[in-house]
Amino acid sequence: MKGKKRIVIVGGGIAGLTAAVYLARRGHKVKLFEKYEKCGGLVNTFEYEGFKLEGGARALVNAGVIKPMIEDLKLDIDILPNPVSVGVEAKILRVRGEESLNDYARLLKELYPESEHDVDNLIKVEKEILEYMKILYGVDNPLFSFNKIKEEGKLAEMLPRYFLWFFKFLKTVKKINELKEPIEVYISKIVKNRSLRDIVIQHFFRGTPSFFALSYFYLYADYIYPKGGVGVLPQKLTEKITELGGEVYTNTSIVKIIPSKNTVIDEKGNSYEYDAMIWATDLKTFYKILDTEGLFGTTLNKIENEKKKVLSSKGAESVLTIFFGVDEPPETFEKISTGHLFYTPSKEGLGEINRSWLRKITENYENTSKEEILKWLEDFIKYNTYEISIPALRDKSMAPNGKTGLIVSVLFDYEIVKKIHEDGWYDEFKSHAENLMIKNLKEAIYPFLEEKIIFKFTSTPLTLERMYNTSEGSIVGWSFEEQIPVPSGMFSLKGAIKTPIGNIYKAGKWAYAPAGVPTAIITGKLAADMI
Repeated sequence: MKGKKRIVIVGGGIAGLTAAVYLARRGHKVKLFEKYEKCGGLVNTFEYEGFKLEGGARALVNAGVIKPMIEDLKLDIDILPNPVSVGVEAKILRVRGEESLNDYARLLKELYPESEHDVDNLIKVEKEILEYMKILYGVDNPLFSFNKIKEEGKLAEMLPRYFLWFFKFLKTVKKINELKEPIEVYISKIVKNRSLRDIVIQHFFRGTPSFFALSYFYLYADYIYPKGGVGVLPQKLTEKITELGGEVYTNTSIVKIIPSKNTVIDEKGNSYEYDAMIWATDLKTFYKILDTEGLFGTTLNKIENEKKKVLSSKGAESVLTIFFGVDEPPETFEKISTGHLFYTPSKEGLGEINRSWLRKITENYENTSKEEILKWLEDFIKYNTYEISIPALRDKSMAPNGKTGLIVSVLFDYEIVKKIHEDGWYDEFKSHAENLMIKNLKEAIYPFLEEKIIFKFTSTPLTLERMYNTSEGSIVGWSFEEQIPVPSGMFSLKGAIKTPIGNIYKAGKWAYAPAGVPTAIITGKLAADMI
């Protein structure tokens, strides 16, 4: 073990698994601790009554990261295509790459004939951003592809290409910085029709930076789906860690970190010493369980400052998800859309339902009647945009023969669900949401749905908070609506993994914003490289 280190990694999500597998491959003594029964966090697939369903991410964005990592680690994963559809009311478009942007423009002009000029402005910006996205994700990330290039003797050939790409990348970063303002602010400058604005942006998190919000047409073509579900990726990473000599402890919660002793303690009182540690889970928990005894001066001041910022911040919106088992073959759904559909039942859009109306309820909940909240919920679900995932349309093995699983989600605020739960009518709220969703889908695109339901159940922001140890049930880390307590610049990724304590690093969706699975993977790899 000369030159090798004892590494403790807390959090068995994609970031922690990535860090663990690369450190184990280099021969370090790795111990990874996961609070729950299995690793993966929000990248998971579960089975229910013979149906396989996604509990978090519905598919994966490659982003020049996931495929190269799978290849670099020689993971036995079959990658399937994940075609995306977009639809409003009766109009559904199957996206077939960037050429579909013109079809999308026609669709919007048919829906909003009075706003043709607005649509042209929107499509012009989206085409420009699409070209930048080709640069941003157009090459395999060197963090994961370098070994392959070196092994194949192509280093001399590839270096000039990477230098050329880097100069283009700098231009892309400039554009990203120009389009940092919230999407709600930016789009109001180019689209005057309120309903059209809503249809374009209401399935993004509030305050999402404009560049990333308007890059969605590129991302639609960049989605991939592992055969067997997205949970196959963390499963194979866990197996690889063990194969490489790393240790994975599930059902083990770390309850204290003592940096002055380079030690962590689990809920059973077991202690584990480390030379370096990576915290790859909820950052609020890190500062709540950090024991600063024996730390002084600048280090202690930095910890207190960062702790204050982190604990006073909140996560981005969460999601409300309804899972269905349907006694109808996948072919019925295939006639309507692909297996990944972003669908809005009404071209009216949410308007103030998800802004001022929501704020009024959450800030004045005690003086708002249940009837008023249920009426708000009815409008919220009626005018919202749904992300509909149909796993069996990518992989037939994901549902029993002749049947189909549906996963239908909308972005949802954590605070209102928390208040409803405290008020004692949480189950009634979930049942009402299910019925509203079924009604809207039946009237819009699935007229057979209600009579064919085998089972249905609902996940709320509280479910995600409980099951995945994620503050406010957030799926992408910090809210964009206020000051983000972690780095968020394109050149800040390497700094994002550092903490005020020299041999402790952080990774995952809470370490950097904007986040997602590729960001979690990159931060995990950067933390491993730093060690």
